[in-house]
Amino acid sequence: MDHREHSVERAPPLRSAVVAIAVVGLALTHVAPASAQEPPATAEGAKPEGEAKDASKPAEPPRADPSPPAGPSLLDQLDDGTLPPVPPPQATPSPFQMEWHGYFRFRPDLLSNGHLGMAVTDKALGNKVITTSSVAPPLSLWPQNNNDAVNGQSDKVGKKNGETALSGASMRLRLQPTISVEQNIRIAMTLDILDNYVLGGSPDYAGALARPDVPLSGFTMSTLPGAIAVKEAYGEWKTLLGVLRVGRQSSHWGLGMLAHGGGGDGWDLGRPTIWYGAPRRSWEGRGYAVDGGNFNDRAAFITKIPKIGLYLSVFYDFLANGISDYDPARFDVQARDMTALDDVRQIGLVLMKRPLSDDDAAARQRELEDDRRGVFDWGVYSVYRTQQSDISEEKKGADGKKKPSSIYNLTDAGDAKLMVRDAKAFIGDVWARYEKRLSPLRRTVIEAEFATIQGSLADTNGIIGSQAKNLDINMFGATAKAALQDEGMGYFVDMGYASGNKTGCWGTFGKGDCLLSDVKGNPVGEVTGFRFNRNYQVDSLLFRELVGTVTNAMYLRPTVSINAYPWYGSDLLGLDLSVLQAIAVEQDGVPGNTRNIGTELSARGLIGRRGQALLDLTFAYAITGGAFDLKAGWYDAAESKQPENAWRLMSHLALMF
Repeated sequence: MDHREHSVERAPPLRSAVVAIAVVGLALTHVAPASAQEPPATAEGAKPEGEAKDASKPAEPPRADPSPPAGPSLLDQLDDGTLPPVPPPQATPSPFQMEWHGYFRFRPDLLSNGHLGMAVTDKALGNKVITTSSVAPPLSLWPQNNNDAVNGQSDKVGKKNGETALSGASMRLRLQPTISVEQNIRIAMTLDILDNYVLGGSPDYAGALARPDVPLSGFTMSTLPGAIAVKEAYGEWKTLLGVLRVGRQSSHWGLGMLAHGGGGDGWDLGRPTIWYGAPRRSWEGRGYAVDGGNFNDRAAFITKIPKIGLYLSVFYDFLANGISDYDPARFDVQARDMTALDDVRQIGLVLMKRPLSDDDAAARQRELEDDRRGVFDWGVYSVYRTQQSDISEEKKGADGKKKPSSIYNLTDAGDAKLMVRDAKAFIGDVWARYEKRLSPLRRTVIEAEFATIQGSLADTNGIIGSQAKNLDINMFGATAKAALQDEGMGYFVDMGYASGNKTGCWGTFGKGDCLLSDVKGNPVGEVTGFRFNRNYQVDSLLFRELVGTVTNAMYLRPTVSINAYPWYGSDLLGLDLSVLQAIAVEQDGVPGNTRNIGTELSARGLIGRRGQALLDLTFAYAITGGAFDLKAGWYDAAESKQPENAWRLMSHLALMF
């Protein structure tokens, strides 16, 4: 009996099984690679070492080596512990990847006299106040707090307090995860946690003595859990023909005057962003300061036309479905659209020359920086929107108010009265941008956008009580930006135009029928007041807060920037000084019936590091013009009053990733 047999004979049964498995595994590990080994490669036509082989004869199979293996046997190595460990199998790497971007924003804000010193009583609604500003007066100025018959403590809580300012702080955490299933398939989301949440806005308090531990709001010890707003959730598939994207996604075009996706728009209050053409991130431009955005349920396809280098995109938007067959008692049923007649749909076509991919962006940078060539990009955006019928919204809720048709379901079907709307509109937009590096430390940028909306409505019955008639839509808007930057200074000009109306309807807030009727509630025959997207910010106070957005106006805003660091660097430290002057396009469309809207003086200081952190502080002072004058009878105002000036102090702390 040799040593191997002796070793096996005195091994217990369990060890014998382990030995057998190890022998088989090691044999496969050591032998399999040898049997699969290929002969060394040689250059074409060269002979391997040894005698040359006759190519006409078939190759002989490799012969086994008759010589015994050198060294101890596998079992001997197992016994004395010298057997090397078996290497683990190599796992195939997964193509799944996840990438995160976003920012955290904290924004304290102080707005003084935003109501322009007005709190005039409405004759028809005695407990309401009227102001020509879009900012509501402090609650202490409202009639119910200044009438002893209504509030016995009016002398303590009313106007005598002298309250004129509104202050607070807000925050937002934006998360933008991207899941790459493989190289050509990805899923993307935009999630806003505590979206524009006003700090202190949700105390853990039930009210009306509902809880013994917190009988009054002053006893609260905590805040209620926050909410998550899903802004985007879509899938994207890159095919050989182009990119298919389906789901809820942001809608952004050009400068963002017409459609703004809620992120950066390429400019930072006059300053153009640095790496033009690179994929848009949330910190580009004033993305961290934007409060809303356009997010559409959309199916889109984009492709690049060979040879000419233009991009073509088509998309279809599900804007509104109207009534659905959802029933709370049938929670397991997929809701369906109950009729296609009340659907609002639009189809769009876009043709553009601009960098969209990373390769395009790299090529654009070479043109700008290495070749010093001027770069001209442009695009045409067109949309056709339709709605055949609508729900008249005549149903009254328990509180006597109309219920919006957007939340009608199966329980409302018996009260959902359809009416002919026959609404259609064509939306067209042209965008262009030119950039050139005059020297390594100097560049010029010019960018512009023009938009028009043309269409009609057949009937507005059930909304403002008008007679059946055609209502034409005829709007125009335009904006332009120009910049000249060198190492330490920047000179910028913003200008814009928005068509107005002659109805006296003013701003973006107020009565809901403002766009469809005049201040007396009479229906209009034509809608002509174009409104800039509220996320397209041209200033800090005059249009952004007092008017609400740019409408029925022309404006000009020159800015001078002083930079402690070069504009193209990572470190940021600078000061912006600007003046904005605005006049009304249609003086009959403003409360004061004059053209002068006003002037805004502003200063903004900033410090930070690009793409990582930024802290800014803005002071804006608005000198209001005669357009804000309140005249007796405007929206049933009881008295006339002239506006006062307003100012704002606002800061942003943004941490990006």
